[in-house]
Amino acid sequence: MSMEKELKKFASKYEETVQELLVLTSESVGGAGSTEKGIWKPSAEFLASVAVPDGELKEQKGCLNWLAGDEDRDGWIYHLKPLTIYRVKCRARKQTKSDGSASGEMGMARMNLYMLVDVVERDLHHPELERVLADYQRVVEFTDELCGHFTLERRFSWFSAEVDWLGSKCSVSLKCDEEEGVTAEHALAYFKQIYGKLQKWDKEYRDFAAKKLTKLANDWLTDTGDDEEEPEPITEESFAKRIGICEFTMDPDGFYEAYYEDDDMFYGHVIIIDGNVDTGMEDAYIAG
Repeated sequence: MSMEKELKKFASKYEETVQELLVLTSESVGGAGSTEKGIWKPSAEFLASVAVPDGELKEQKGCLNWLAGDEDRDGWIYHLKPLTIYRVKCRARKQTKSDGSASGEMGMARMNLYMLVDVVERDLHHPELERVLADYQRVVEFTDELCGHFTLERRFSWFSAEVDWLGSKCSVSLKCDEEEGVTAEHALAYFKQIYGKLQKWDKEYRDFAAKKLTKLANDWLTDTGDDEEEPEPITEESFAKRIGICEFTMDPDGFYEAYYEDDDMFYGHVIIIDGNVDTGMEDAYIAG
């Protein structure tokens, strides 16, 4: 499909009226997905916006989208920077019957998606948007007596820490209680159930992964192409001992993902065990 046809198709999803906004970009700026061969859809998320000329501040996240060609990949036409205020011309996404669904594009309401038409001014100053930026950059942290010190990473809406996991370093992420929240009380409460009985949970994770993946590990072992020496089979016991924790994530509803390094049984792929604290482990698989 030509750029002209793709642009017409893309623009048809947005209102005809062009409006002006001041937007404060987030850290998610400059990414792009391919729509057709040689045609890309870059995006720039924003933390808040101000309508021009009425000056109404909307502290709601949104996203600007547009189309670009292969020749535009250096800067995606507009060369937008993170955490910067711009004055833009844009067209709002048309509302449809599916707008209330949970699978909204970019995880946002469609009414807050825009087609970027032009960048009018750059590197602006605006007191209300600068207040939003200052609040966004404010350090938020807490210390738990059992689990240690956590710091908010606003870009991902989680608190992170490095904890001692039975002698190994493990990066832990606790999802915030709300999308815009600055607490992780629910995720922390669930994680403490695991961290307080770490030997039990770690053994269960290892044993579960071994039961699920030992056969696959042996398939990979025999597929090395090395005919000089027969490799020693991997047992469930040896599999469980070889893997090592590296990351752990927990959400407010008790769902978790435990990431274990594979000791090269899958050539460096990470092993993920997912489940729920209340209902148990659900699956173990390799990724990466």
